[in-house]
Amino acid sequence: MRGVAFTAVLLLAACGRAADKPAPAQPPAPTPPPMVWSGDAHAMELWQDGVQLLKIECDRKTGLTLHGAQFKPVGSEERMSVGAGDVVVTLVATPDGAAVKGEGAADPDFLLALSQGRKVAVNYGYQNMGPYDGPPRALAEPFVAACTPR
Repeated sequence: MRGVAFTAVLLLAACGRAADKPAPAQPPAPTPPPMVWSGDAHAMELWQDGVQLLKIECDRKTGLTLHGAQFKPVGSEERMSVGAGDVVVTLVATPDGAAVKGEGAADPDFLLALSQGRKVAVNYGYQNMGPYDGPPRALAEPFVAACTPR
């Protein structure tokens, strides 16, 4: 009887040790490819893994044009919103082939937020992009200067 009790104690002790073992480590989630802004004083593009996500163009006379290559046209939707930080502007959306573009005035507060590198997000109907890190100042400042009406 003493042997059975001793065996029971050993089994209970072994169970307790197994419960104390940490769970096996999960492999880390894959890191998404980095996003890269490129462009010049008249157009900035956001790329990820060789795919263009956004293209923002600006002209002092015609204002902003945003190409949302990832957006699919929605027949009943005529608005696209783009934000930099807390500043949101509404653009008139039109189909652009298989994608969508938005056009509208170059709002000074939006341009300021963009030049400060604020996060950028876009909405078109039920489709959203971002928020993404804003463009680097070295790229955004010449763009904003070329876009700002004199």
